[in-house]
Amino acid sequence: MRQLSIPRLTDKPVPAIGVGAMPLSNPRHDGSLMPRDEAIAVLHHAFDAGMTLVDTADIYAPDGHNVGHNERIVGEAVRTWKGGRDALVVVTKIGIVRAPGVDGDDWSRDGSRDYLLGAAEHSVECLGFVPDAILLHRVNRDQQSFATTVENMLAVREAGFAPRIGIGNVHLDECVTAWDVSGGTIAAVENERSPRYRDDTDVLEWTSAHGVAYLPWSPLGGGDDAARLGELYPEFAAVAAEVAEVSGAPATAQQVALAWLSASGGSVVPIPAFTRFGTADSSAAAAAISLTSDQVARLDASPTGPDSLYPDSED
Repeated sequence: MRQLSIPRLTDKPVPAIGVGAMPLSNPRHDGSLMPRDEAIAVLHHAFDAGMTLVDTADIYAPDGHNVGHNERIVGEAVRTWKGGRDALVVVTKIGIVRAPGVDGDDWSRDGSRDYLLGAAEHSVECLGFVPDAILLHRVNRDQQSFATTVENMLAVREAGFAPRIGIGNVHLDECVTAWDVSGGTIAAVENERSPRYRDDTDVLEWTSAHGVAYLPWSPLGGGDDAARLGELYPEFAAVAAEVAEVSGAPATAQQVALAWLSASGGSVVPIPAFTRFGTADSSAAAAAISLTSDQVARLDASPTGPDSLYPDSED
């Protein structure tokens, strides 16, 4: 696996493509959960393939009664992997509140100091170790100034719950605020980006200019879009055919999408999600694809999808 150097995030080598662990905690169509040993095996397989950055969050869980479910899976996978904890970069996220309600889970956001400190402590307990970075998952823009929220994330770092902090689902002005308030120590930004959704390019450019890790979530578009990527975005399928012709090896539109994201900046690490060994292998293989400047330009100019997975009101 091709490796990057992103010292703002970690002193460790960072893989060109990481792992989004969320679906390992999602209920399947029949309502059952993936068996824990199978979920851990998928992560071990991905780590073995060189995808040594894993992204999780406290609210990745089957329901509000089990907040921390995904962190516990990731924690056990990291602790039991033959390569050792020091070879892995673990990122988790806090700031979204998920609580059991009468008619399903109640969702909200909380960027207060007390909440973030408590959530960070719980994340460390679930993981069983201090992660490499803790990110603010989403901003509560009605609660307080974003500068105060960043100060509260700095308190998380100062309390020893993570050596690096970052922000997620943010706009450019919020990146600038976070940078100023943190004294230039923001480690990562995790925003949506994929063939379907390409807004906030100014945020991507800002992270590249500042050496901040950019983790595109849902890099293949999420849900059914991921499986139908070549159909929905034919330019990605066309480039995949070109890559296959030159290399003599099969290439998919999904792999091209990951390579395209990687080519968008030196600190960009797509975090595709999967639950099967084969999909993990396919994602890892995308790191070896080199796109020409013409191919990247064509993909940049190709039509996008309809909307973000979360409309602007849910930023």
